[in-house]
Amino acid sequence: MRFLKPLLMIVFSTLLFSQETSVQEKLAQIVDRHSKFHFNMGVLLHADLNGTVYRIQEGYANREKKLLIKITDPFQIGSSSKVFTGVAIFQLIEAGKLSLDTKISTFYPKGSNVWKLGNFKGKNYFDQVTVGMLLNHTSGFIDYLNVYNDDKKAMEIYGKKQQYSFNELINLAVNFGDANFKPGTQFKYCNTGYTILGDIITKVSGMNWRDYIQTHIFDALSLKQTWFGSRLPQTAAAQMPQGYFELQPSFMPPTLAGSAGEIVSTVDDIATFIKAWGEGKLYKKSETLHTQLTQGFHQMSPGITNLTYGYAIMHFGNYYGHGGQTFGFQSYMMTDPKTHDTITIGVNDAMGHAMELFMDVTDTVFISAKKKETDTH
Repeated sequence: MRFLKPLLMIVFSTLLFSQETSVQEKLAQIVDRHSKFHFNMGVLLHADLNGTVYRIQEGYANREKKLLIKITDPFQIGSSSKVFTGVAIFQLIEAGKLSLDTKISTFYPKGSNVWKLGNFKGKNYFDQVTVGMLLNHTSGFIDYLNVYNDDKKAMEIYGKKQQYSFNELINLAVNFGDANFKPGTQFKYCNTGYTILGDIITKVSGMNWRDYIQTHIFDALSLKQTWFGSRLPQTAAAQMPQGYFELQPSFMPPTLAGSAGEIVSTVDDIATFIKAWGEGKLYKKSETLHTQLTQGFHQMSPGITNLTYGYAIMHFGNYYGHGGQTFGFQSYMMTDPKTHDTITIGVNDAMGHAMELFMDVTDTVFISAKKKETDTH
């Protein structure tokens, strides 16, 4: 399953809002249109713009039961979880326990199965892969979640098993053969790398990676509505909307994504998280955030020239954050570290194009800001 992939660009006609139309009304119209276009899927939007928070909900949490989605409903954020994993790694870098240049072979005995990920054209390059390469997807490793190039097939095969261990996830990648390229020579999105990063957090911190992130991020920011899918309380599970794939109810085993995409949260909580990250509140040193904002970036897709990927973070325009997709949900969380404007999105459809909704929202905000600037002058 692609937690992040080049999305089909839908060209929306520019909305002709009257001068009296408020930002709230504009955003509500955008969300309503997006929901209806995707067969009344549930859409959640949290937008913190110029110090004002807008929270909008539209569509169904469950199409079959006609249950409306609520702004407080938790959902699978998919690969947006990678920023949490990345923050944990950078916290450990600050603590002097590793660096971006640390070779991951440091943590695994030569000859162990994970080394097979480095096989490429008759030679093994595992001992050349660094922590930084895992963070910005330049390791070359096979991505176990995208090997089939067919989302439906992946869902059918991977959905049969409820629990996946670290070694089982590594085997899923190893079993598909050689790496894609020599480490550090290209960019290719890879969930396998983030699975390894979670294991490295466990090895370096002395805590299970879930416990580390729970303590140093969830609890540190008082994220009361954020959990790991494999530890989801019954009350939260009961509140979570139904996820859909091709209009059919779907399910994804949480441990299949693990440290690459297991987190369940709300738009309010992920807004708190990504905004705090952009303000540097999760680090002790300002240069740590500066590194993430300025280093390691590669273009993600030929079709979207201004979308790049760095160390556990995506960059689009003035915004930094991440998108995510599971078998039944999509998410998008972005913040502008200069203005602290923050936009977070959740939809309960794997084909829901959360990134396009984000672009439509930012276009409207930009138009509104320009109009306000013109009116002022």
